Amino acid sequence: MSQNTIDCFASCAKSTEDLLQSELHTLGIHHTKLHVAGVSFVTTREKLYEACFSSRIANQIYLKLDERKIENADELYQVLYEIPWHSLFAVDKTFKVEVTGKHRAFNNMQYAAQKAKDAVADKFRNECEARPNINLESPEIIISLHFHRGSVSVYLSATGESLHRRGYRVEQGRAPLKETLAAAIVYRSGWQTLLIENSHPVLIDPMCGSGTLLIEAAMIAYGVLPNIHRENFSFMHWLDYDQALFESVKRNALDMMEKNSHQFSEQGKKDIHIIGYDSDPYVIDKAKENIAAIGLENKISIAVQDISKLDRYDLSDLPDDAQGIILTNPPYGERLYHQQENKLKALFNTFSDQLLSHFQDWKLCVFSGFKETTKSLSLRSYKQNKLFNGAIETVLYHINIDPQSKMRFESAAEKEKRHIEQAINEDDKHLSFKNRLNKNVTQLRKWAKQNEIECYRLYDADIPEFSVAVDLYNNHVHVQEYQAEKYVDHNAAEKRLKQILYHIHHTLDIPYKNIHLKTRKKQAGKAQYHKLDAQKTYHVVRENEALFYVNFNDYLDTGLFLDHRKIRQIVAKASKGKALLNLFSYTCTASVHAALAGAKRITNVDMSRTYLDWGKRNFELNKLSLGKKYEFIESDCIGWLKENHQQYDVIFLDPPTFSNSKKMQETLDVQRDHALLIDLAMRSLKENGILYFSNNYRKFTLDENLMKKYHCQNIDKVCLSRDFLRRPNIHHCWEIKHKSS
Repeated sequence: MSQNTIDCFASCAKSTEDLLQSELHTLGIHHTKLHVAGVSFVTTREKLYEACFSSRIANQIYLKLDERKIENADELYQVLYEIPWHSLFAVDKTFKVEVTGKHRAFNNMQYAAQKAKDAVADKFRNECEARPNINLESPEIIISLHFHRGSVSVYLSATGESLHRRGYRVEQGRAPLKETLAAAIVYRSGWQTLLIENSHPVLIDPMCGSGTLLIEAAMIAYGVLPNIHRENFSFMHWLDYDQALFESVKRNALDMMEKNSHQFSEQGKKDIHIIGYDSDPYVIDKAKENIAAIGLENKISIAVQDISKLDRYDLSDLPDDAQGIILTNPPYGERLYHQQENKLKALFNTFSDQLLSHFQDWKLCVFSGFKETTKSLSLRSYKQNKLFNGAIETVLYHINIDPQSKMRFESAAEKEKRHIEQAINEDDKHLSFKNRLNKNVTQLRKWAKQNEIECYRLYDADIPEFSVAVDLYNNHVHVQEYQAEKYVDHNAAEKRLKQILYHIHHTLDIPYKNIHLKTRKKQAGKAQYHKLDAQKTYHVVRENEALFYVNFNDYLDTGLFLDHRKIRQIVAKASKGKALLNLFSYTCTASVHAALAGAKRITNVDMSRTYLDWGKRNFELNKLSLGKKYEFIESDCIGWLKENHQQYDVIFLDPPTFSNSKKMQETLDVQRDHALLIDLAMRSLKENGILYFSNNYRKFTLDENLMKKYHCQNIDKVCLSRDFLRRPNIHHCWEIKHKSS
């Protein structure tokens, strides 16, 4: 091992990585990187010793030896064999191998561990003519392998036994917290901030069990080193262990601890109160033993008391202006209260009443994995931290104890509104979305009014972190959330979405009930027309002189494609006094415009009876009488074109990008099949007629043979409306005529 910088990794409970990183920074270790359940860092041997001695959050700290891609067990063996183990620890030291993660070459991780043991033993035998012994219970050396994405990382444990074993826990309850997790919970609760900002900081645990939260809070408050009682670290068995350096690190840390202790002495500025209760006398006795073991019996008050008796005014030694945190880890789940949920719920109901009666304006933090019983508090949390107690997913609920936090019956809409309003306080990143939305509204509102447009796109993933499309439909908003990439954190995406809804509501003055949200995934086949709901609620919107029914809930699309606005106008103008054929007519919006413009005859063709009926309703909404003048034909467009003998002056051909409808004999792919579609449509077009071909396949290219057979003019720019300038390739439009015309 070099005297220079070394690569290390510190493991911790999932969701406490940021706390560990901050702690390392405090220790002067700044070259850090967050991982799931740990932090990697580059440091010196001195700082490695200090981290092992002083970390409250880390479970293990490792020296990184190697990292490589491997394909099989033999390659794993080779990686381990190439490490000069005889220069890292002596042959008379005992060791064991631990394995985490997964690799396709190993169905059984014990086999991977055995392969690694063989490599280490063989290396020693070849270099020292002896091999170290295995000790699975209390080894002096721990070699750790971690498999991830086909690679193996090889580590040497610097700590040995997990750092959560502080040494003060003489006795413990049936479901104890790891000390490292308890410290993380105390940090998350805001205890450190309270210590700094308040002259009389108070922390009460009314269900303290064996006292772990109380002890960790006191150790933080008085600067007691977490590993002060530890006499053995694994790095002490390394060949390059520098005892003088470690003694210096330890002495400096103890000096700092002494300095911090004086800060809170009788002559100090702070008047700290750390208090614990539990209803079980036996458990309280255990807690007292643990507190005495760490030497904090004069810093923590503890007594037998049920939470129903918790009363601020019984704490007579607290100053009147004392403010504090009630932090507790109540019994939860199968570990303690299996089939006793009613008992725990009743307990929480009583606890809630006591808090509201006696601890107004204090803060409550409840760490629990039992969601249903925490609801029994009937107090609304303003923030939640997800944590893991071993394999159990748990949550630290942050609650302000005041009447406003009291939860009453609320509808699903009220609950959603509350969650949205809470999300806005979690960070400031959403302000970029707010500013962009405001800017877009200012720029587009005047244009829309001048052009008699009340349905237009306001925002289209302008900022990548806020990946939605926002469409205004008069006094309704349709929000389409683009499907997030797999690497995007689900909780972060959910928070961003709530922040988006908040700003839409406040910027546009649109009620939350009028904001309609959908997730737009990459579509295949008929999925773009797939029915989502069956509310059958339709709203009327205006586009120029036309009225249309739109539906925000039942289908992925609303019934009105906003990006087709200009092509509808072009088709309508060309159809005045002429016959129009609308293929893949959807809800017949282009046909309505054409009818209002004076088309003498219109034929709508679509496979979907649902959309054709919708189209008929759009005609009736605009007082256009149904009859022979306006036809609605339910048919496969390709099959219909093959049989058709009528001629049209104008044809609007707007096929989907892909379709595999059961009503079709074959699939439809617009890139593959557009030449066939256009050829068939041109057979139904009069010699001097115009075919308008449109599609939304972003990578579309027109078949060169079509350009040789017909006059083909691209009109993309003409069809691109101002509200879609951010996505110029959102659709492709062509004006096609016979060459003889």
